[in-house]
Formats: sequence, C-alpha cells, structure tokens
Amino acid sequence: MPSVLMKTREFINLSPGLSLHRKTYIVVQFHFCVQMKRGNRRYERFGEVIRYLTIEELKLFFDSIDDYRHKLMFEVMYELGCRVGEFVKIQVKHVNFSRSAVFFPAQNTKTKYARTSYLPRGLANEIKSMLKEKGMMTKREERIRNAEAYLFHPGKRWNMPYSENRVRQVFQHYVEKAGLQQMYGNDSCGRSLRMFTVHSLRHSHVMHYVVDRGVALPIVQKQVGHRSLKTTSVYLSPSTEKIGMAYRMARKHADGEVGAARLGTNHVAQ
Repeated sequence: MPSVLMKTREFINLSPGLSLHRKTYIVVQFHFCVQMKRGNRRYERFGEVIRYLTIEELKLFFDSIDDYRHKLMFEVMYELGCRVGEFVKIQVKHVNFSRSAVFFPAQNTKTKYARTSYLPRGLANEIKSMLKEKGMMTKREERIRNAEAYLFHPGKRWNMPYSENRVRQVFQHYVEKAGLQQMYGNDSCGRSLRMFTVHSLRHSHVMHYVVDRGVALPIVQKQVGHRSLKTTSVYLSPSTEKIGMAYRMARKHADGEVGAARLGTNHVAQ
C-alpha cells in the first residue's frame, strides 16, 4: 500500500495542470479505497444472506437460455462450483474426459492451491459433442486437436478466453429474462445491489449438494476449493427458503392433526 501512495503522490506532483479540486478528489478517492480494504467490507453486497438460486429457480434460469453454448457454459460453472475467474481459464487440456474431471492449476485458482473438480458424465459428453462440432476433437477416435484452446471462448478465437465481465453480463441477461432478478438495496457508493450474480451459481452448487442432496462437507469443500471447512459449513445455516419450507410442512402437519381432532369431537357428539 505505501508504494501505491507514493505513486499517487508522484502522479499529483508531476501533473501541474491539475486543479486543486482535482488533486483533492484523487487523494480522497485513494483514502476511501484504503479504508474499504482495511475495513474488510469485501462481502458487503451479500450481507448475512447467501444469495443462491433454489433448484426451481435454477431450472427457470437454464430454461431461459436460448443459446446452447451459453447454457452449457453455465451448467459447467454450476456443476464445478468454481469461481468465474477460475472458469474462464479452463483450457481443453485441463479436462479429463475418462474421469469427467477438470483440473485447476494452482496459478488459476484464487487460493493458489491446485484442485480437481468433477462433472456429471452426461455434461462431460456434451462438452465432447461441442468440441467435435468445433473441429477441436476428432469424431471417431475422440482425439484432441488443440489442447491449448480455451474450453469456452468468444467466436472462433480459441486462444482468447471470455473476460470475467462478459460472463457476468451474459448471466445477468438470462437471469433477468427468467424474471428472477431483484434489486434489494444500495451499496455505500449508491449503486443498486442485485439479488443474483454469476457467483450465485457457486453458492447454489454448495447449497444444493450440501443441504438438499446431503453430500459430506469435506467432499464439497474439495470440489469448490474452500481452504477451510469452516467456510463450507456456513452453508449449513438455515436459509430463508428452508425456514419457510419447514414452517409450511409443520403447519400442514398441524392442520391435519386439528382436522382429525375435530372429526373425533364431532363423532363423539353424535
């Protein structure tokens, strides 16, 4: 941080054309960024709620996607439970089709730890079909022709990955098309906060596999690349959806008991 401060001061000193107002603005913005970093407000947009898509909402999201490659792209992101920055760096050479697995080198992960994550067999076969269609895999021998190519790339530019922002834009397009997006407030800079971001696919993976499907925490931890089991265990806290479902089930059961009691009372009275 001191080196950034020195560069900021050098820029101001070497820019005599800057007005006092502009110099003051630069300094204020710099100190604001420092305070944001020191205050550890990184997850401000999520608050205390894990913003994930329920299984029903996830189905609506996928059903809204009319581009086959976009749908495949987000299905892969969801099933791997990976971060968008990790996803865009996946190359064909990282996919092991015999094991339906994807290898994330240490330099491509946020934690700087290598890991292997697994895909459903059917989804791995869909990736094969996509590569064959693009001519990147032979149809009969299923031999890879260009292992260095990025698995998902814009147009025919196989050596150029999608940018993270482009993936976010595409996600927002479809989540809004599905009618799922909501604005739930504003951040400290006054910007609108969206209920769902592309990172919600990662949250959804953990919630669905840990809570709904009962996969052991240490297994999901390894799949998504959490360094600490404590991070994964956060998802065990009951979500608002689970609370609502539990109360609906309890009240339905209670209504049944009340109904049965009433029938018994009427029978005695007769």
